[in-house]
Amino acid sequence: MECNDCGCGTADPVKMSMEMLHKAFHDAMYQVHVERLKKRIDANFGPGLDKAADAMIETAGKVWQSMLVQAEGKKELESKLQKIFSETNRR
Repeated sequence: MECNDCGCGTADPVKMSMEMLHKAFHDAMYQVHVERLKKRIDANFGPGLDKAADAMIETAGKVWQSMLVQAEGKKELESKLQKIFSETNRR
């Protein structure tokens, strides 16, 4: 019953197909549930979720900009320290 080609544990192609179809059925059923819930969630909570998404984007943009400013400040300090230490080593 051992598969010699891929080591998947079975040599019976019918049994393998049945197992794959079983798993595929459950995966498809899950996706159907997800799609149905997504439609209902959007219909019931859409406007609130849109506002929440807008707030997140606005806030994340501010955080991102502050991170860029902070990174620039660190680069500036690094540059100044490099200059200070290179001048000290010349003496």
